[in-house]
Amino acid sequence: MPAIQICGDRRGVGKTSLAGALVARAIASGKSAGYYKPFTTSETTDADVAFFSEDLLASRETPRFPSPVSLPDGAGAAQADALAAQLGDSQAAMAAFDVAMIEGPDLVSPAGESWTLPGKVSESLDSQVLLVLGFRAKLSAETTQSAIGQFGERLSGVILNGVTSHRLRETELGFLRQLQSAGIPVLGMLPEDRGMLAVTVEQIAAHLGGHWVQEPENTDVIVERFLIGGNIMDAGPTYFGRYANQAVVTRAERPDIQLASLMEDTRCLVLTGTGEPTDYIKAEAMQRDVPLIRVEQETLPTVEALAGLLDEATAHSTWKIERFSQLIQRHLDLSPLESIR
Repeated sequence: MPAIQICGDRRGVGKTSLAGALVARAIASGKSAGYYKPFTTSETTDADVAFFSEDLLASRETPRFPSPVSLPDGAGAAQADALAAQLGDSQAAMAAFDVAMIEGPDLVSPAGESWTLPGKVSESLDSQVLLVLGFRAKLSAETTQSAIGQFGERLSGVILNGVTSHRLRETELGFLRQLQSAGIPVLGMLPEDRGMLAVTVEQIAAHLGGHWVQEPENTDVIVERFLIGGNIMDAGPTYFGRYANQAVVTRAERPDIQLASLMEDTRCLVLTGTGEPTDYIKAEAMQRDVPLIRVEQETLPTVEALAGLLDEATAHSTWKIERFSQLIQRHLDLSPLESIR
């Protein structure tokens, strides 16, 4: 029973996406796979655990892991030992799977301080470790080496995620090569991907405080980008036909723009201002199963309000797990993970 523990250098670097992709990979090869998150910062139900149990693994009757333990803001060496020791009850559940995927904890505590808890968990659960690093402007190979020393021989590989397109070559020849020269196993780097930052139509409506014009359909579909439907000079197909999975923000009194966008791959319309959409637009949107969201603000304040929406993007989508699976297949050397194939 290989146990693979996925750690991050901080929150939000792609641990859940990687865990989901590797679970799906194992299942596709005919193996049984389980997901275990030992610790949580949630005060209620952990959203990652719920996603795996209710979506990715919903059709499979699998042994249940213990509920996640509440994660403290920080922990010294003695407390880290005590926390890791609490995980002994999970061994029986892990033994029932061909592959057990363990998510977390990160190299830094919720308070942002380095700690030894990830290494202690690896020892307690006898797991190999995959470390996911989130790309940022100034990455230090020396700092990374120091942080991962706690894993020793248990470190199976390092993955750098979210590298911007103009820094790919520089990062490969600089940071990653320095890690490799130091004997650290590097599986590769993943480019920044717009789809992994996408949100759903329902998240858009909730974030803007909007309401549905009519009974909504397809509120769980993915939106990758936003277009403003203003006084555009291009023809409708030229402007709105450039991208897939888009949401269009436009005034409620502009049926010409709304109709042009509905003819293309528009996932929802965000209608702004005090007016109302015409019955024709309502009928056309209903026929195409495109939700209409009404907000009271004007177009520019609405677009500005969308700026914080990316912070709400999560990996909790089977579409995103499939997309991430394709990314790791294309960009990573997965040979050290043969045990889950």
